[in-house]
Amino acid sequence: MIEDIVKLKERGLTLQEIAEKMNMSLGKVQYRWNKYRQQQIEPQEVPASSKGTEKEKWSMPFEYTEANACLMPRTPESLYVYWSFSESIKNMAEHHFRTKWEELPSVLKIYDVTDILFYGHNAHRTFEIDLPPMTNNWFLHSLEPDRTYIADIGTRTFDGSFFTLLRSNPAETGAAEVNSSYDEKIDRWKQQNITQPEWLENFSTYSYYQKIR
Repeated sequence: MIEDIVKLKERGLTLQEIAEKMNMSLGKVQYRWNKYRQQQIEPQEVPASSKGTEKEKWSMPFEYTEANACLMPRTPESLYVYWSFSESIKNMAEHHFRTKWEELPSVLKIYDVTDILFYGHNAHRTFEIDLPPMTNNWFLHSLEPDRTYIADIGTRTFDGSFFTLLRSNPAETGAAEVNSSYDEKIDRWKQQNITQPEWLENFSTYSYYQKIR
């Protein structure tokens, strides 16, 4: 599928046009395209350590040299986002708000952009999270399965409005796991593998027979 997206992109089509041509949601096309681009970035070579030297454990750096915001899928109901601000963004924010960077409130804003061409103000729904000082990553829980989200990292203006400083890539939560226990019990009864329907919690015997018959 990504091969088709790449071919259409090389022909000059926009992601919106590709989504329409392939009968896919824009969010899914954006996700696969961004994932493809990230895979094309070759990792930098790490000099081989000298013999007898203990290898250092890798850990996520607290800050990056460039502005970066990455939203990653975890489960059908959760995502993970991490970010880092460049010095130019910090200086711009300090100049704009006449406030030291460390004193600016840090806010995370989440947009549900499922199946839409998002331009900043047309999300299905949004919510904001006030972050602790010096935070550079966050786990997002209690999200809806099979939806596309975008995260903005920013601050608040003097009147309390949200002010965007960074915007992440779109990311999708996975599809919810389907509990097939109910269907399996119905199939066993229909195939006469059991003499009577198995009891299901929260269903009366009368309503169960009426629903199946």
